[in-house]
Amino acid sequence: MRSLFLKHIHCLYIHVLLILFLTSCVSKNTNIATENPQSRNIVKSNCPFPIKQGVVYGKGISQFDSTFIIFVTKQLLFDLCEGHFSHLLGFVDAETGLFVDAKGYWSKQEVALDLQDPNGYFSLYYFDQKKLDLKKGNQGNLTIRDVFVQAGPVVIDIYVGSKEEVELKFRFDSNPKLERYLINPSFIKIGNNWYLHRMF
Repeated sequence: MRSLFLKHIHCLYIHVLLILFLTSCVSKNTNIATENPQSRNIVKSNCPFPIKQGVVYGKGISQFDSTFIIFVTKQLLFDLCEGHFSHLLGFVDAETGLFVDAKGYWSKQEVALDLQDPNGYFSLYYFDQKKLDLKKGNQGNLTIRDVFVQAGPVVIDIYVGSKEEVELKFRFDSNPKLERYLINPSFIKIGNNWYLHRMF
């Protein structure tokens, strides 16, 4: 009985710590979008995007881990909606870097430099439809932000590869054809921390 009580106290303590951490993360940089090159020429939509957690496939991670991974993903999608990625660097490991689609693996420093470039990869493919149309030579191309704006409610499923690696899948039940524009993001656990390893 005593051990069960201590287990409940420990779980409560973990959840309180998570809430405090999440609150501090969200409260930081609340005005940074207006200073970020990516946020220029962004038409604000209703933020955040409607998101809910779907199914966790596989075992090996705790509820705390899955909650944290979903929180990080929601934070990045909120940034995307707002027109910037001000929190992205905080979720990238300094040694492993980030896999960015056609660019391959970028170091954390390379990610930082691109985020500051108004003509960089993130600005072009995630935020600036006009520049994307110019690059592709035709009209009506969708940025990643456009995909989520048009998608409707987003469901995030978690696929557990191991206790140190998971992959996410975004489901757009209202408009599943838009799912083809995305790659599945993945997270890795290093020490006690989860980091974004592959960008969506």
